[in-house]
Amino acid sequence: MVRDYGWFDYIFSSHVINLRLVKLFYANLESSTTCIANSFVLGTPISITPDLIAETLGIPNDGITHFNDVEKREALGICLERPDFNPIMTVTSSHLTIATRIILLLVTNTFLPREGSHTLPSERDFKFIARVKNGTQINLPYLIVNHLLSRPNHTPYPMLLSRIIMLVLASLNIDIPDDEQCVKPSHKQLVNKAGLRMCNIRFEDGLWVKLQGQGREQMREQVNVRAGYDEDDDEDDTQQFEVRPSVGTSSSSSRPTLESLQARMDLAQADIEYLKGKMN
Repeated sequence: MVRDYGWFDYIFSSHVINLRLVKLFYANLESSTTCIANSFVLGTPISITPDLIAETLGIPNDGITHFNDVEKREALGICLERPDFNPIMTVTSSHLTIATRIILLLVTNTFLPREGSHTLPSERDFKFIARVKNGTQINLPYLIVNHLLSRPNHTPYPMLLSRIIMLVLASLNIDIPDDEQCVKPSHKQLVNKAGLRMCNIRFEDGLWVKLQGQGREQMREQVNVRAGYDEDDDEDDTQQFEVRPSVGTSSSSSRPTLESLQARMDLAQADIEYLKGKMN
């Protein structure tokens, strides 16, 4: 699915991260009413446009630039793969199939990265996923620049920005100080097959499957999805995305709290956020 969009190489790409250059870029980022991110790094103007993103990543620069044409309820129905869901329910990642969860992780970690728990997708996340599942062409370079300009509290796209900034500086023969701190991408920027295996997900016979005890179960639709506690929710979370024991929960508690479930998913996030290594 992602390969059809031409984003495959971007997902699997890697580049050293220069933390100070990235922080300088965001510190000097100018406000803009257009989709152009202007900043200064080491006294050098840096201008990032959708065309530059597309050229750097080798991805198409066309398609929709917003998701206003799809209603939230329609997007939820597409993501859940069932139109008869309860419209007042709170949809979490545990309600999604494995394939849809992987798309969600790509959206929230790579395409439009954000901080915090990823177990409660935003309306934009659902609309993005719905358009991907429908095969609608999405202008990812435009969305990336727009996300840069949103001035988030964290510093998204550290690999991409390091790559662009270092190329610009090199083209102008500007030396990067030797004391600059460059680090290799961590598991928080990379997702690969090993990370999925740690979450008891395997790729067998052309399908991603989840292990159930010593057996196996193919990807399937969530049945009887509803709001509130579901006896299967805890089981599904453990089998699909749990990496280590939950944090801050009592062994005598039979029903996990929302906070404990979010904590467990956040712990698992470090090993699921790989999708830039080869999954097959």
